[in-house]
Amino acid sequence: MLAFQVADLTIFLLALALILQSTCVFLLLRDQNGRAERAELITTQDLVNSMTSTKTSTESVPSFAPTLFCCGRAAKKRSNHRELVELRLIRRLFLHRFGLPQLSPFSKYLNRAQASQIAHMIEVEPSMWIVLLAVAWSICGVVEVLKQLNTDMPESHDLVEAFVMFAWVLMLLHIMMFMYFRSCVRHLLHSAAFSNDKATLTANLTAIAQEEANAWQNEEADKALEVMSCIQEHHEELEFQRRRNKNIEAQQPKTRGSTGKRRESFSGVMPGSPSIDIRFFSHKGWHIGVMLLLVLNGFLVTLFVQCAFYDMDDIYEDFGTLPAIMVPLPLVINSLFLQRRIFYDFVIVSSTLRIDSHTLSDVVENFSEVVRLRSEFATSLLHHMTQQELAISDLQAELNARDASGSGFIEVDDLREVLSKFGFRLTRFRFNSVVKLLFELEGTTVAYSNVVRLVLMAQNDSL
Repeated sequence: MLAFQVADLTIFLLALALILQSTCVFLLLRDQNGRAERAELITTQDLVNSMTSTKTSTESVPSFAPTLFCCGRAAKKRSNHRELVELRLIRRLFLHRFGLPQLSPFSKYLNRAQASQIAHMIEVEPSMWIVLLAVAWSICGVVEVLKQLNTDMPESHDLVEAFVMFAWVLMLLHIMMFMYFRSCVRHLLHSAAFSNDKATLTANLTAIAQEEANAWQNEEADKALEVMSCIQEHHEELEFQRRRNKNIEAQQPKTRGSTGKRRESFSGVMPGSPSIDIRFFSHKGWHIGVMLLLVLNGFLVTLFVQCAFYDMDDIYEDFGTLPAIMVPLPLVINSLFLQRRIFYDFVIVSSTLRIDSHTLSDVVENFSEVVRLRSEFATSLLHHMTQQELAISDLQAELNARDASGSGFIEVDDLREVLSKFGFRLTRFRFNSVVKLLFELEGTTVAYSNVVRLVLMAQNDSL
């Protein structure tokens, strides 16, 4: 009976650890998702202008060394700018690879793909239970070996020592996977025309900016929605064909010689797009690997709570502070630093190499609603203002209050907050898409006079 109670407690703690772990990954990804949204709002020409202005300001810096604080801020700004450039290039690679229009919300697709993967983080498949049992038996075996080697050591300390060995090995596996996915992202960036040479990168971005400008002149929201719907239907059909061929191959093993050709024909990649061949990468295989590492980390957290936590006082008294810290340290590093990067890079790579038809369907449905909202934007905003007995002058005053410099531009997030006060509430992703369709942006800022003008036009039409 006691064994069953311990097993029930272990399963409960494992489920709790996986939920907390997935929540932690979700929260830590918010900053990077915010930068992905920013990369969606700005244009490549904005990045080119920023790089040019940065070069000019660097040339005018005096010879004396800046303060440490300024150096830190500049380094962070350069890092954020580099990430924006990388996201913008990967976005272009994704759109070109699958023939999607410029209005396609790549950041929304990434966000939905992340949500789909996070949902798998709290699932433990039967095969994973077998792995967890094997790990538990291995820990028991190591404890028995340590008992033979350290006869003077208490049994509980042997268990903690074995736990530490497995925890640090798991962290090493996390680091190896992190480095592999980083190399995969670098491979994608190389295919997307990224270069460490600033002059070459600027030239590539300038050419891409011109290409985007030409595409924007000929692209309409309704036409973009139609293209996205066609591509989504095409990939649904390809997925159906892949499943059917997989069943045929299972029944007729002799036909497996043509598997490579079939996979190529069912990839959905547009002709003429750059060939991307990443060694050892398989979406299904690495998906299992990522989830297995996450489950193993949650399992070791469970064992730490059940078996090692109660001995931490003794470890501290017998060995000191550093050994006591070294016990949970690898699990903390995995949860707070490595898993977020592994998860984010895996989603970037897998989403760029292949399209998930279900995720794309959600994005197309969301974009369809955005297009509908575009036509209803001014009318809906005016209706909400009338219900709250607010005038256009109130809207103008609130917008002016957000423009401290008097430039006539405010951040898109500030505009969203203002309009939500007047009753027009949308999620950040949807609002960004609506603003991008309605207004011409300057980086991530918008001329708020255009908002007032649209409301005035809607008011005149209703009179």
